[in-house]
Amino acid sequence: MVPIASITKLMTTWVILHHFPLQFGQRGPCHVVNATDMAGYRYDVATDQSNVRLVQGMTLCESTLLRGLLVHSAGDYAHLLVELTGWSNATFIRVMNRDARVLGLRSSRYVEVTGIDSGDVSTASDQVTLAVDLMNAEPIVRDIVALPSVDLPGAGIVDSYTPFVGEGGVVGVKSGFTGAAGGCDVMAINFVVGGASVTAYAVVLGDHGTNPIVGSGVQALALARSLRPYLRWRATAHGRAIVWTGSSRDVRAASYAPMIS
Repeated sequence: MVPIASITKLMTTWVILHHFPLQFGQRGPCHVVNATDMAGYRYDVATDQSNVRLVQGMTLCESTLLRGLLVHSAGDYAHLLVELTGWSNATFIRVMNRDARVLGLRSSRYVEVTGIDSGDVSTASDQVTLAVDLMNAEPIVRDIVALPSVDLPGAGIVDSYTPFVGEGGVVGVKSGFTGAAGGCDVMAINFVVGGASVTAYAVVLGDHGTNPIVGSGVQALALARSLRPYLRWRATAHGRAIVWTGSSRDVRAASYAPMIS
């Protein structure tokens, strides 16, 4: 298990969407930014944590908060999503860990909701499982993470921190960085095989190079693209289907793990 930085926000998103289901075009519940929220925002700015500008008295709804969380990795938006539930931080974190166990993420532990704490730890194998489940279960997430930028109240247009989104078939999902975690990237990329679309997932954790977020993205892209030659149309018991023809050891590894979905 290693620190996963803002990849943590995928589980934050999972919990929110299972508490407040949301479809594209819906706003979801809303929150009015208060003085306590502003104090947290100013702390995030002072400590150089990822954030989106807040203004006291502004109203932010679930759909907007999710866009800021997933595209621009806004830690202050993560805390506002917790407030939407009416739960304490401790309760929200307990639900994150409970849901991780339900999903079979045996090597994932969460201690807060943004990933800034090095106690938020997991493995590439667990995180690719979570990403596939989240993207398959929640169409709204697929819509959001494919956006290279979003327009947010009080902040204007902000860009995605996830490398290569919108380029070369990349359709998400989430990146992150802290000093302890290094650069982290969960990537989803679409391929066309025999006229059908298939989404491959790759996860890279712990890039400590000179540009860690970009570096992890470059590695994830190379890893995902390396899967393409092993995707084939084959006869199965249920007819023809796209199948993985490579070694099972190439699908899961200790330091990173691609998955075919």
